[in-house]
Amino acid sequence: MKNERGKTMYRYEMHIHTAEGDIYAQISGAEIVRRYHDAGYSGLVVTDHYFSLFHEWFAHEIANAPHEKIIERWLRGYDAARNEGQKLGFTVLPGAEVRFDGQINDYLVYGVDEEFFYHAPLLHQLQSLQELIDILPDGAVVVQAHPFRDNMTVCDPAPLFGIEGYNAGTDPFRNEMAKIFAAHYHKKITSGSDLHNQDALAKGGIQTLRKIVCPKDLVAVLKDGAYSIIENGEATK
Repeated sequence: MKNERGKTMYRYEMHIHTAEGDIYAQISGAEIVRRYHDAGYSGLVVTDHYFSLFHEWFAHEIANAPHEKIIERWLRGYDAARNEGQKLGFTVLPGAEVRFDGQINDYLVYGVDEEFFYHAPLLHQLQSLQELIDILPDGAVVVQAHPFRDNMTVCDPAPLFGIEGYNAGTDPFRNEMAKIFAAHYHKKITSGSDLHNQDALAKGGIQTLRKIVCPKDLVAVLKDGAYSIIENGEATK
């Protein structure tokens, strides 16, 4: 994809859920990659839910399993997406949408690799956002997802890197509230399709002049603000 000056623009989806990791998601990791590739994207971050419901949904597979086997099962959608991405020259990065036990807010984690999940404690069992931030590797960032959905709690934004200002599964008024909140507290704004089915495909993400091939590249783009957000399929100016 090129802009009006003929420069190559890269699109990256920031928020998707795979059928392997979410009983409400309808598309497999490999198929998601193929569809985003066909839609002109250069990559995506797999952000399957990391919360206690995962253990309920897949209890028949992971009940009493050791930590390594739990993470291996949780990464199944990412692994399928990554393998397909390698065939297509399409970047697939690991991430997560974390919800702590007994709480309702969701937090998107960017800038980590697979090994982080194997070595970290079970993230949903942490007690607070700060505990999560404290165990992240240097450079990784946390963005609050869709903060103005029903039952979400407006938390202290100080520890956050950013706010998801566009979420394809959230109504426009609440997305606007999220953008205003982020701007007031000088937080970066991100965008994501929150893909669970075809209706949300390629609705969100970021567009940048920089090619992203690893978690560090992604974080550098986000921290430098070297991107525009995609809303309803269109990049903002």
